[in-house]
Amino acid sequence: MGHTPLLYILAAWVAAGLALARVRTEEGEDFRTQPRDEWPAGQSAAPSPYILYGPHGYKTFPHSRCQEVPTAEVALAEIEGDWFLQEYVNSHDGKPTGAHQPYLCPESRMSFVTNVTGGSMNASQISYEWPATFMDVVEWVQHPKKTGVFFHEENVFSLWTMKVMEFDAQKHMAIFLCIDYTIWPGWNHRGVYLFSREQEFKGKIKRKLSDKAHRRMRMVFDRKVNTTSCNPDDYLSFARERWHPHKKINKALIRAPVSPYISRKHRRNLAVLD
Repeated sequence: MGHTPLLYILAAWVAAGLALARVRTEEGEDFRTQPRDEWPAGQSAAPSPYILYGPHGYKTFPHSRCQEVPTAEVALAEIEGDWFLQEYVNSHDGKPTGAHQPYLCPESRMSFVTNVTGGSMNASQISYEWPATFMDVVEWVQHPKKTGVFFHEENVFSLWTMKVMEFDAQKHMAIFLCIDYTIWPGWNHRGVYLFSREQEFKGKIKRKLSDKAHRRMRMVFDRKVNTTSCNPDDYLSFARERWHPHKKINKALIRAPVSPYISRKHRRNLAVLD
């Protein structure tokens, strides 16, 4: 019984030590279960994990974050027109549509129509999904501070980020694409895509990301696209348009019930995105 006050004192010291070691996020989780190098530095209140790690939230896999890559300055009007996909390196990380599925010749052309005053653009591309053919038109919104970064929120389930790594308005551009999924924790898509103004790209671009970076992001599927064995215009008459607005849901695309409790609060904060 005489040791009871001492136990109280020891317990108080332990509690105080744990309180000091605890680094909490806006949602209340603490970082003690994360690797030490992932703890926030020099602050007691960490940003939301939905900002740090994407919409799938806390304790996701490190390779599933939308990575930092070098970005170029892009004048929105200069991206207008047709571009042809020449080659790409990507990974789908376990989602139902595998990365082994190649882009076919009709899908190689991507056309951009820009809205300079609105800071956005529409990118259209044929999607050959036999026995159906679609023309996907996707709305991209430019980052307010980084002209080479664009966002498309497909719906409350997925946020797409496109980062232009190299840009020559007359010749080529290299982009990094990252898609974060809410309903598949830890699974996302990332890839590097090389586009050319001409159907046959005769130049060569130095790889922007190292082999080590590709492996770290699980980008292990290299593909070159045959851009000359067809005329994409021949497929336009067969294609049915699929309009993908930014931050709005095209009801014609809904193929599954949507819960009324789904919230956009568990999204990356577009105001502070990289």
